Amino acid sequence: MANINKVEIADDVPEIGKAVLDESSVTMLDVLEEEKELEEEYAAVLGASDEKACTYAQGPVKRQALYSCLTCCPEARNDLTKCAGICLACSYQCHENHELVELYTKRNFRCDCPTERMGSSNRCRLNPSLLQPVAINQNNLYNQNFQGLYCNCHRPYPDPERTSEELMLQCGICEDWFHLHHIDGPANSQKLMEASSEMICSGCMDKHEFLQHYTGLSLKSVNNLNESVADGNVTIAEEVSVCEDNDNKLKSDLDKSISEIMNMGEADEKTDTDNEPLSKKPKLETEEQKSKCTRPIDKGNYEKGPTFWGTDWRNSLCRCPSCMLVYKKEKVEYLLDSEDSAKSYEERGMQKAAAESSYEQGIRALASIDRVQQIDVITEYNRMKDKLKDYLQTFVASKKVVTEDDINRFFSEIRNEKNVEIGVPHFCR
Repeated sequence: MANINKVEIADDVPEIGKAVLDESSVTMLDVLEEEKELEEEYAAVLGASDEKACTYAQGPVKRQALYSCLTCCPEARNDLTKCAGICLACSYQCHENHELVELYTKRNFRCDCPTERMGSSNRCRLNPSLLQPVAINQNNLYNQNFQGLYCNCHRPYPDPERTSEELMLQCGICEDWFHLHHIDGPANSQKLMEASSEMICSGCMDKHEFLQHYTGLSLKSVNNLNESVADGNVTIAEEVSVCEDNDNKLKSDLDKSISEIMNMGEADEKTDTDNEPLSKKPKLETEEQKSKCTRPIDKGNYEKGPTFWGTDWRNSLCRCPSCMLVYKKEKVEYLLDSEDSAKSYEERGMQKAAAESSYEQGIRALASIDRVQQIDVITEYNRMKDKLKDYLQTFVASKKVVTEDDINRFFSEIRNEKNVEIGVPHFCR
């Protein structure tokens, strides 16, 4: 496999072949690596979503890729109540060549394509048996992203007025996107962002005050913590009071369990001073433990602003009846679900696409041919790439949308040119 990392030129390759190869801007592995990157990006955002079937019938989907159609809902530009979100499959089948705003992913959203939000004349092609339009999805939530605006600066992305790179991150609660330099975070916010699993914006931290009690679990100044970053996960050596309480609780439960096992024979006969069988006590203690609140009493060193969280912080949220009522009242019960996060969604998409990628297929195919054939392949690839670039440039100049038919036409012409070059065979006698 090491021999295919770069296309080598055999000694017997004609000089003209070497000259053509020297002009090539990429190697075959470059092509496959680029394809792999595109596949991984696609898998992360779209891999866990269905590209063939509309998700309306599923009801609110825990998390899925969404788009906002401004062609079907032009009033949405100025009126948030007129916005509509469509699933991945509908973006392909029902809204081709429309002005779509890519929303990345949203939680607990039901596709609006067959509903009244799309108007009385539009019909979802993927729900032909459904009497359309159906009633509006009352539980869907919409923010400024559906209008093509982001951050507290309310600008589009990409911003046509910006010339520098725009580094943005999404809040794990409101799901709006923010420019890194607009979140009013610490000076090392970029390092915290790279080390964290989720970010919660300043507005959501103020709105959901109970989170301020858990900031002992959040990532602080990277330079001031003894931490190690591996595979995107952060391990912080500093002990948190909540973790200490949990450890002590586990040790206490373990000691009690051992004691109960050792005295199991006597447990059924003996009773305590209240004449209650000891065999019932573990159950009563378990119920008591469930009702005990483990949320930190004070807010520690909470400082106003965004917070950055590690991978498992959601598992430390208290689940006592009182806290559960708070989550329900503030409509953030999804925080108790570890699979709700965007990172978990991306991981599911990557796992789904990991079975067989074009990169792996290409590597195997490249390994099966000799070096002269490798040169022919990369030369033809560069030729096709240049032609495709020139072809797409005509659409840029005329401001036309490239359709599937346009791409099919291009490759059909490429095949015809190849057939002409082969020509009619000549037979020697």
